[in-house]
Amino acid sequence: MTLGRWCVLVALKSSGKAMVPSELSDDLAVTRANISNLLNTLEQAGRIRRNFDPANRRRILVRLTPEGDELISNVWPVYEQTIVQHVGNKLSQNEQEQLKVLLNKLY
Repeated sequence: MTLGRWCVLVALKSSGKAMVPSELSDDLAVTRANISNLLNTLEQAGRIRRNFDPANRRRILVRLTPEGDELISNVWPVYEQTIVQHVGNKLSQNEQEQLKVLLNKLY
């Protein structure tokens, strides 16, 4: 699992809804070509599904599959522990709280 693929899965999970590829591209600040490659790989692995929007067949909607959702549930604790190990050793408790507040503003 690359960081790019992980970020796509987390973005879909965080949104709580299906997203169009351009939304993902904008949210993750990557090119449309890059998001397309990430989605191709994730779809082949069964982590996401792309379907036409029933309201507008020109749009593609990207959704997490149950397998993608399960992967996030299984990997998140390891991801979180890794962040805590690397950030927790360098920032005071107060700085960690400030970082949380700032990162939440971005979402």
